[in-house]
Parts: sequence; structure tokens; C-alpha cells
Amino acid sequence: MKLIFTLLKHSYARTLAFTATFIVAFTNLNAQVCSSPTTTIYGLNGNGTIYPISLSNANVGTKVNTATGSPSQANAIGYNNLTNTFYYFNVNPTSTSGGQFVSYNATLNLYTTLATSPVRATVHAGCVSFGGTGYYCTDVNGDLFYYNIVSNTWTTITTKIVDQSNNNVSTVIQTQNSGDMAIDGLGNLWIVTSSSSNWALYEIKAPLPTTNQASVTAIQVIAPTSTTPSSQSFQGIAFDPSGNMYLSTSGDKLYKLTSANAGSLSLIGSFNTSGVGNDLTSCSYPLSILPVNWVSFTAAMQNKSVSLNWTVSQSINNKGFYVERSTDNTTWEALGFIEDNSGNDLSQTSYTFSDANPAPGVNYYRIHQVDYDDNSSYSSIKMITTSTTEQVSVWPNPARSTVNIQNNGTENDVKMQIIDPFGKLIAAATLRSGKNEVNISNLPSGTYIVHTQNSNGQVQNQKIVKL
Repeated sequence: MKLIFTLLKHSYARTLAFTATFIVAFTNLNAQVCSSPTTTIYGLNGNGTIYPISLSNANVGTKVNTATGSPSQANAIGYNNLTNTFYYFNVNPTSTSGGQFVSYNATLNLYTTLATSPVRATVHAGCVSFGGTGYYCTDVNGDLFYYNIVSNTWTTITTKIVDQSNNNVSTVIQTQNSGDMAIDGLGNLWIVTSSSSNWALYEIKAPLPTTNQASVTAIQVIAPTSTTPSSQSFQGIAFDPSGNMYLSTSGDKLYKLTSANAGSLSLIGSFNTSGVGNDLTSCSYPLSILPVNWVSFTAAMQNKSVSLNWTVSQSINNKGFYVERSTDNTTWEALGFIEDNSGNDLSQTSYTFSDANPAPGVNYYRIHQVDYDDNSSYSSIKMITTSTTEQVSVWPNPARSTVNIQNNGTENDVKMQIIDPFGKLIAAATLRSGKNEVNISNLPSGTYIVHTQNSNGQVQNQKIVKL
């Protein structure tokens, strides 16, 4: 890694030798860029000034630079963490001009005017590639461009981006007309498109193209019909080291994407300096962006059991899934845990779980995904209604520490006994009407019988397994 870093810095130095460079004669305001990547991202306003932004409350710190030249609608910033250099359009392209594309080295306080771009439309989205060798951007026509940092040259990659169903993503970009992009540690390119009312998230899988293509496929992660918060378009996106995605809005607010499912967002705060959310970048190239992408989740009755089936993709750093159930859609309990079996596979992986003892009446189900660094996400919620003539229902089964015994009748004096396979009485209690919790954590692993009898002498035996 050290050798690669050295070679890239030498290439960067050669690039500076043949491009138009100028050093601004003022003291470097912040050479310590990216000293706190877990808590700080960076915003670029339309005047070309870069600011640090706190991820905890959206507070804006002291500016990193003093804008150079005559900025005009500065945008599309990306950061090269190998050389501590920002790349962005200091002057945005127009129909007759490629604008002014520059770099700013925060260590040397050095501005460099780079090769003129072939772009002839406004650019809102840009980022530096993983490894620091190139820069990608899209214009408002949905065209994708690549700038080679080493050779100081531009390439038009494609004028047509499509999704996995061959829907035209370039048209979505044209329609929504705002957004940003960022690259993760696996080299995948993430693109947010946005209008004031709707937004979408796409992913172009690595390896990213560096030459002209007839079309490029971007996988739809969040549909372009998703609603933006407070009727404000998203203008910038950035990652933290854990793979959380942060989005800035035209209304000077910062959000965190909590789940790709339905585009769930949480508000971090409002910027105390207006306009810094015009565009975002960060120092992080995380290996996992969202804990998983939810593809599907179904729940269906099969005989007396409820069969749950779900499919996910982008399963990186995923520990597994808790299957959760509720009878009121408020209080949830875990029925079991399913370990991830994808092996960090980016493709789709399917899972199944059977609830052998659903509660009588309405049952709500959801899947709670957790990864190894404590990020988590939830599936959608499914509802199943069951009916039963049994006096008692028992769940979860198998169980580890607690078993729930549901007295479906109105009596509050149903007698209950737990009996081992040899007929030995292990525990006894009286069940009230409704749900009763029984602690079985001290029982050895094995099979037991739950024996119940009501006041009319009705007897019921159910087998449970203690893990």
C-alpha cells in the first residue's frame, strides 16, 4: 500500500507540472482535513468555499479554503484521500463552455486549473474514485464522464444509463435535475437523483468503466417515486467510515439514510451556515454502505404455521437476521436468529423461517437485520390473521430462555405442567387468560411436554424443544 501511495503521488506531481497552476498567497486555513473522518464530512457552497460539517448535529465549522478566481455555481466536489486534494467545478459548465475544473490541495494550499471538460450542461454530481486515480461526474442530461487524474484527460463514458430492468435512468436524472454521487471502498458508484418532491438511489457496480460505453447499468436501490422530506431536493451525499449515507437538502438540512426499504431517513440537524449543503464529500470509502438491500419479504399461512421468506442483496458485513413478531404492532419479540450465509456476496440471497406456533388472532412479522458494526435495518411489516380451537398456544419453539404460553380461553386458573421425556415433573404454574411467560433458561437442552388442563377437565399436551 505504501508503494502504491508513493507512485500515485509521483504521478500527481507530474500532472501538476503540465497543468496551469497557481498558488494563492494566504495562510492555509485547515491543513488537518479528514483528521476526524468518523465525525466530519465536507460541504461546498456555490461560491467555491469548502466547510467541515459535523455528523452529530450538522454544525458547520471554519472554512477550509478561500474561494479562488471567479466561482460560478461551484459544484460536484470529490476528495482524494491519498493526496489530501479536493476536485470540483469552480465554474459550472454551460451549453457553450466546459466550465472551470480545479483541484485544491489542502496540505499545500495549492489550486490547480485542470483540463477543460467535454461537459456542456450543468453538473451537480461528482466524486473521486476509490484509489484516487480518477473523478466521475454526471450532468443534468444524465451523461456520465470520467476524468483521469494521472493523465489530466477527460472521457465521455456514456449518454445512456439504464437500470436492471432497462428503464432509462438518464431520463430520471433529467427529470429530477438534482442529486450527487459517491464511491465506496469496493469501487461501486452510488448515485442519488432528486427533485423537490421525489428522489432515487442507484448503484453502478465495480469495476467502473473508464472508456466510452454504449450504455451503463445502474441498479435501482430506491425507486424514483420515493418522497423527499419537506419538499426539499437532495443536493449532496457523503459516507462515514461505517457506511452510513448522509444527504443534504436545498433547505439546509442534513439527513441520514437509515434503510433502503422505503428510503427511510432520520434528520440530523440544520446547517448553521446556509448553502454548505450545495454539495457534499467525505474522506471515507466504506466497504458496506447499507446493511442490506431488501428485495422482498412475504408471510403466508402453511397449515398451522406461518412461513416467512425474504430476499436481500448487497449483504456485506452482515451478521444475520432476527425474526420478530408482535400482536399489537408495537411490542416486538424475537422468535429466532438466522445467520447470514451470503459470504459477503453482493448478489441476492434468500432466507426462510417458520413460526410453528403463531398467536391466535392478528400476528405482525418483521425481519430485523444486524451487521458486525451495529448498523441495522428492518424489513417491511407483514400481517397474518390466525384462528385456533386449541386451548393453549406455545411459542417460540424451539426456545432458549423464555417460552410464551398463550391461554386462549377466559379462565384465569388453567393448570400447567412442564414434563421431561421420562415423565418427571419439572415445573408447574397456573395460567391466566392471555400470554404467560415461563423462564426455562435453567432447563437442560432437550424435548419437553407442556401439559395443561382447564376447569372442565380439557387436557392438552404440546411438545417444545429447549435449545
